Amino acid sequence: MKKLSALITITFFLVSCSQDQNNSVLTSTEAAPDHYKVEFENDYLRVIRVNYSPGETSAMHSHEPTVGVTLTGGEGIFKGMDGTSETRPKNYPGDVLADDGTPHSVTSISESDEELVFIEVKKKYKSKDLGIPNAVEADSATHTVEIEQPNIRVVRIKVPAGHQSPMHSHNAGVTVALTDMKVEHTSPSGEVTESTRSAGEAGWREELAHSGRNLSDQPLEVILFELL
Repeated sequence: MKKLSALITITFFLVSCSQDQNNSVLTSTEAAPDHYKVEFENDYLRVIRVNYSPGETSAMHSHEPTVGVTLTGGEGIFKGMDGTSETRPKNYPGDVLADDGTPHSVTSISESDEELVFIEVKKKYKSKDLGIPNAVEADSATHTVEIEQPNIRVVRIKVPAGHQSPMHSHNAGVTVALTDMKVEHTSPSGEVTESTRSAGEAGWREELAHSGRNLSDQPLEVILFELL
């Protein structure tokens, strides 16, 4: 029993030290504000715009568990607090990603400037039931879930030119346009509105029920970070 008690004490001590070490690391926006800037924040999440030029290295930093999308693609070397380094696979414009928040520094080995949008979830959002099927079920031909984690999922929306979607709903969340967009929205009551977005724009939106039509003569693509 003494050996078991000693083992439990040592394990608890090591875990506690590891947690204390992680907690002592500044967040990305605190440690590396030139690379990580908060673009939007509310009680439930924050949107961080990330930029690196080739060869730049960030200070050691941490994240809340993160999902995101790269607008440019890129490649980097990630160094942990224990000194180990990992060159992660190259990614391409529109790729989605996830990070568990383990502290690290980053050195860009990309050939050109990198730009990404990160979403950090702060707490669960209580979505309202709009009584209309979610787009993932109602319009599965254009809405694909790529990542699902506690409290958030990443949905890729690809809509052909001129496509008219059936009536559907979205939970609250953040959209990031990967292409320029011009869309007509029809509400359940029949109200028609238009919206335009430029590629790279990120924006918060509340729950929404509508049918949509792509008014452009080009396909549109959007990443939706949908709260669950």
